[in-house]
Amino acid sequence: MEEVKQRDQFSYIEKQAQVEDSDAQLVYRTLHEDKNAYAEIVKSYTPIFYSLIKRFSPNKSPETIEDELQEIFIHIYKALPSYQEGNPFYSWAYTIAINWIRSQYRKDRRTKKQKIVTYDEQIGTLQGFQSTDAPEHALLVKEASNLLDQALQNLKQAYREVFILRIIQNLSVSEAAKILKLPEGTVKTYLHRGRQQLRKWLIKHQWYND
Repeated sequence: MEEVKQRDQFSYIEKQAQVEDSDAQLVYRTLHEDKNAYAEIVKSYTPIFYSLIKRFSPNKSPETIEDELQEIFIHIYKALPSYQEGNPFYSWAYTIAINWIRSQYRKDRRTKKQKIVTYDEQIGTLQGFQSTDAPEHALLVKEASNLLDQALQNLKQAYREVFILRIIQNLSVSEAAKILKLPEGTVKTYLHRGRQQLRKWLIKHQWYND
């Protein structure tokens, strides 16, 4: 079992290294006026950042999200000269994206009340059931997702950010810590507290059986 775990870990590290090498090459080409190179970066990171924006502000239209994506990529492009080769590009780019999203989120909160955060199929992981094609299951997932969305909005912002990066975006503890500029122990603590608060909220609304 330990051998399999070590092999999987090595495979993950190797894959990450390949991604980082590819990103570093694209950054180098972009800085040397290869316009196609940055287009590849945009294509690669668009689904990631699109999802991130939607998690924080699900009430925004696809058109608005597209506009905000452009702003994020403009910020990243302008900051490329400050990128230090050898550092993980994805965490560097993620930091710029999350900081921009935070600023927009605060601005939105001042102008209107935020709605729920879309959580999709991952509610199934927390509730312990698997996805099926049954219509009644789809309705159940939707109802559960709506409840969890509301629960996420009741989390302290720090807990919500950690939860989104760790559980929804599937980043590691070290990756989330680097992006949020928090100690790894704090990330683990926030995730634990966030899960506890979510559980309490779901129990209160008669969804989660403790």
